Amino acid sequence: MAREIDINGRAHFNQWSRSYEHSYAQWLFFDRVHRGVLARLPEGFHPAGILDIGCGTGRLLRRMQQRWPTVALVGVDLAEGMVAEARRQTPEAVIYRAPAEQLPLENGSVDLVTSTVSFHHWSDQAQGVRESARVLRPGGRFVLADMNVEFHGQPLSRRKVKALFEAAGLAVRSQSSPVPFFTFTVGEKF
Repeated sequence: MAREIDINGRAHFNQWSRSYEHSYAQWLFFDRVHRGVLARLPEGFHPAGILDIGCGTGRLLRRMQQRWPTVALVGVDLAEGMVAEARRQTPEAVIYRAPAEQLPLENGSVDLVTSTVSFHHWSDQAQGVRESARVLRPGGRFVLADMNVEFHGQPLSRRKVKALFEAAGLAVRSQSSPVPFFTFTVGEKF
């Protein structure tokens, strides 16, 4: 019997879900990346709904709830273990097991989409960006932060991400690298 290939790393993340919150990777770079995402949103930006793609255990969702206490939180992740932990640790959020390419949300249902360090796992990045744009309301923001070093065979290219955003109807407002080895892209739905 053929063994299923796990291109998205789901098995790894299922196993990691048990210790993810206490992993050295949190303080080493996830927390820095999360702070970088929030720093890219203007002070006057007050979303009513937020979606975090590849939400893991819900750590960024909880951080966003501290900034916007009344916001509706939604997370999606492919790994069952991460989804279970996110539901346990972030009970005020709605957490789905779903890929970025098939978001279980209505059109125009959120004001902010975030994705941190999961884009390189998406099986169809163009479709995932189109789905992110689909669920955004006009004027909504998509903040994508991922590694700009070679991972899974090719580095994240600013030009490629910009082209994907623009093809999906997102105006790129900024691209920067405030955290070493990461690129942050902010798009706005027009």
